[in-house]
Amino acid sequence: MDPPYNTGNDDFKYNDKFNHSTWLTFMKNRLEIARELLRDDGVIFVQCDDNEQAYLKVLMDEIFGRENFVNCVAVKMSVAAGLKMSNKERRMIKIKEYLLVYSKNKDFKFANIDPLYVYKDKYEVERSDKYIENFDDDPLNWYFCSLHEAYNKYMLKNETKLEFVNRNYKRIFNHVVNASTKKNWEKLSDDDKQKYTNKVRYYNVDGSDYDYAYNDHVLIPYNPKILEGDMWCGNFAIGGTKSPEGRVEFSNGKKPEILIQRIIEISTNENDLVLDFFAGSGTTLAVAHKMKRRYIGIEQMDYIQNITKERLKKVIEGEQGGISKAVEWQGGGNLVYCELASLNAKFIEQIENCSNENELDNIYEALRKLAFIDYRADIQSDFKDLEFGALSFEEKKRILKKCLDRNMDYIPYADIEDSEYKIDEQTRILNKIFYKKS
Repeated sequence: MDPPYNTGNDDFKYNDKFNHSTWLTFMKNRLEIARELLRDDGVIFVQCDDNEQAYLKVLMDEIFGRENFVNCVAVKMSVAAGLKMSNKERRMIKIKEYLLVYSKNKDFKFANIDPLYVYKDKYEVERSDKYIENFDDDPLNWYFCSLHEAYNKYMLKNETKLEFVNRNYKRIFNHVVNASTKKNWEKLSDDDKQKYTNKVRYYNVDGSDYDYAYNDHVLIPYNPKILEGDMWCGNFAIGGTKSPEGRVEFSNGKKPEILIQRIIEISTNENDLVLDFFAGSGTTLAVAHKMKRRYIGIEQMDYIQNITKERLKKVIEGEQGGISKAVEWQGGGNLVYCELASLNAKFIEQIENCSNENELDNIYEALRKLAFIDYRADIQSDFKDLEFGALSFEEKKRILKKCLDRNMDYIPYADIEDSEYKIDEQTRILNKIFYKKS
């Protein structure tokens, strides 16, 4: 979920007096449904920033259970540059957002944590200074040179030092003795320690399968990757409003595909089902499609027609932005696009587009017969008391819209057989398949 952040700058507007509580109610309603829909071994990620993170955490504790809290991941989403720097004297520049992660039950395990391993930077490499020239020989016969010497001897033309290290990482060790490895060394008997004097030997203590001893040092093999944990510092910057990803423009914080790729990689397997009911520009859906996951995306804003749907059509055609090359995406697949059958929403649109009194009178008559009226409004007596006919045209439109029950903007599935709504047979069949009704 990538919901509105309640910053005052997004598309989700409320009465300022009830801004915070309204946002939490808005989220509570959706999170409760999300938990019901979540598979027993499933997981939910909700992205937010500092505005509501603390309150959202408490709300999700209540809905999913504190025992099912998995992580609060900090994601580096930007850099300290540009307009942000204008406030640097007043507060530290905000460059992070959060992913609140919850499971359905406490026995949850990630499907795959490999994507959380990232390559170390050059400073980590420089801590490893032993290069084994004859690594394939028996460790008893190993001989060392410094990493600097190895660069001069074995580095390929046009190869960087970091590339050389990542290519030869099995041969590279450091001999810094940290607390855990020192403890393992101390567990060895005096006789065993003597075996490693002036020689290199593999040893296994407490299940360790990677430690070597040389004299009184423990040699630790260099690993080119490090487990990133809950601080994600990859290339996750939003990148502006005209990012080429998906070949669509989206002005409200379109997330990078690489971020969603990591989330989907660690939490799902191929053919699993991904749900995003703040689909926005369609990033989650596009990534799920490219990664061979099934998906359901929901969006209530009008741009779903021209942005979200169009982006997914481009994915099917084989667009090469975002993660396409990384996952060798060549196109294919299909999607079904549906809209909710309008009820009161249709009347709202008709009222807003109405241009004269005669049209409004016709809408009023249809509204009385078919629309769902707000329980607080008595359309007959209220309109008589208000002397409806004497009101201005715009005021009539405003009152007609206000009397409609906005919880019934769309036709409920329970009323699909009602002949008043004239639902065609093909649509009834589709809905029965979707809701798995016989």
